Amino acid sequence: MKASSARITQSEVLPLKSDLGALANRINKRTQTAHNSINKLMVLKFSLALRDAKIYRQGIQMYYHVFKSIEKSLQREMARDTQYAEILKAIYRPAILRTERLHQDLMFFYGDEKKFATPILEKQIEFCEHIEKVTQEKPYLLLAYMHVLYLALFAGGKIFSSKLAQTLGMFPHVEGKTAEEVMLGATTFFKFDVEDDESLRIEYKRDYELATRNSLTEHEKQEIIEESQYVFVTNSECVKEIETHNLKRLQGKLAYQVATKGYYVMWVLAVLCMMYYVRSFI
Repeated sequence: MKASSARITQSEVLPLKSDLGALANRINKRTQTAHNSINKLMVLKFSLALRDAKIYRQGIQMYYHVFKSIEKSLQREMARDTQYAEILKAIYRPAILRTERLHQDLMFFYGDEKKFATPILEKQIEFCEHIEKVTQEKPYLLLAYMHVLYLALFAGGKIFSSKLAQTLGMFPHVEGKTAEEVMLGATTFFKFDVEDDESLRIEYKRDYELATRNSLTEHEKQEIIEESQYVFVTNSECVKEIETHNLKRLQGKLAYQVATKGYYVMWVLAVLCMMYYVRSFI
């Protein structure tokens, strides 16, 4: 499905930032502390974090499993005849799906899907199991993930993709393909197959607001807000887990020793920087 290339009118831009009742705005307000914790230091270390291809591929592997769990759960719920299925279908756009794109990116790095078929780190496994279990019990909690993770890509994805394009030595050599072809083929995670991704973003936000405004109870909205906070916290824990997994190797790198100074600075942390940027977009 292609997003409309027609100009979006001001009346279609929803929710208004001043709308205190909009679920998206309420999520943003309650997760503001998580956003603010992503400070300027993380942004400054962003380019350094992209110098390690192994960390990069482990990072997108983590998100492959996370989005796979979300999208598996999303398809499961939309196939049901429930009020929540109708809400999800009103927001859903095929263009937002990330699993297949991440799979394509990972194949450039690993060459064999068996090497990334399942998560192996404890926190990642826990996160994926949580997503599938909690959304099975409470399908409306998928709305937390549809807000926090997918909207983040609209803003952060552009920033990240631009930085990757400037990174030397990040991508593997693939016989028969130029370096540019490999870079474009291995960074599809951050791209949307639409004519105008800004229109897609605006339409997605509008549909999210219209679908959730009057179709959920206050208790359900509170649970969605709490789940959104969980997403931020767990994302941070997964960052630390990847660093711990690579710590011995990383500590041998002078650049890492100079850059960290006690902070978690690596590729996946750059995704948190993406969350910082997205504050002005969602």
